[in-house]
Amino acid sequence: MNIYDTYYMLAAVREIPLEHTFFRNRYFPTDTAMDIFGTSRVLADYAKGTQKKAPFVLPRIGAIPVGRDGFSTYELEPANISVSIPLTIDQLESRGFGESLLSNMTPEDRAKYFLMHDLDTLSQMISRTEEFLAVQTMLDNGATMRHLTEKPDVYKDIKVKFYDGDNNPAQFTPANNWTHSTKSGDTWTPGNWYGDMCAMVKMLTGKGRRAKEFVVAPDVADFLMTDGWFCAMLDNRNVDLGIIKPETMTEDVYSLGTFNFNGRRLPILVDTATYEENDNDVAYLPAGTVVVTAPDVGKGIYGAVSQVEKDEKLHTHAGTRIPQHLVDIPSSTIETKLSARPLFVPKTANPWTVAKNVLGS
Repeated sequence: MNIYDTYYMLAAVREIPLEHTFFRNRYFPTDTAMDIFGTSRVLADYAKGTQKKAPFVLPRIGAIPVGRDGFSTYELEPANISVSIPLTIDQLESRGFGESLLSNMTPEDRAKYFLMHDLDTLSQMISRTEEFLAVQTMLDNGATMRHLTEKPDVYKDIKVKFYDGDNNPAQFTPANNWTHSTKSGDTWTPGNWYGDMCAMVKMLTGKGRRAKEFVVAPDVADFLMTDGWFCAMLDNRNVDLGIIKPETMTEDVYSLGTFNFNGRRLPILVDTATYEENDNDVAYLPAGTVVVTAPDVGKGIYGAVSQVEKDEKLHTHAGTRIPQHLVDIPSSTIETKLSARPLFVPKTANPWTVAKNVLGS
């Protein structure tokens, strides 16, 4: 068995669990039977949704026919992600990280170990890029995917947006920067943040969309937790406007608790996840960001990857991760490559409402 054959590597990479990321997994899950395409471009079904009301009808009339809600299908170009890790003879002949000083591993054994290790490492890197893309899709109701070339100053932007016109209908713009609640005697006056969050919920539910949770950046969570009325209402069992119960959901996301927004009790989730860029930690969710949405409002779809393989022929593979083994004989270097072509799309028009920079600079 040749472990470097693409079909063997495909089987191996399927056994590697994808790194769990919050936005991708919670809001854009992938149905492997429906959302993985065998072509480089993908099809996205997009329903606008309606709030139609049924008419009153006299019994002798029977029923009034109504039109069936349709949907639009768009052919889209997904992102192309491709990364690789080289492995030299020197590295194979030397003791690896964590390997015993008295190890009996041969270079051939190390090559097999490095294959699975490198596939896992590359898959995790792709997962972080997918999480970045999922967040951007939600924040901008679309995304601009910048594709690099061999020249650092040459690139190609591939854009996708899920609305018509120039203005994003899922964008909520606060009239002013958020301010804290004030108290006069025993009476609280809520800060403008409360009216804005209620308006965001109404903006979403008014379109017939689900409002199940808020997702906020850490600085917004800090702002809320230092708001006197917010904390007072959370602690007031008689009014029962909310409960404060910090709960960890994933390694990087936790639930601050629930709060009553004009009769709707919604949990407030805080996303603290970051990725590394130019040796700096960058937050997936920018400071001052607030999102109201619901789980499973979109889907992650994948286009096929085409690559020239050892037989010098072009092969096209469908999947969430496509591996390839490259060999450079003159330099005695082998290279493990992993590619993916993801795109994250909403299932209906504007299934979220987003506010940015609510606290100001």
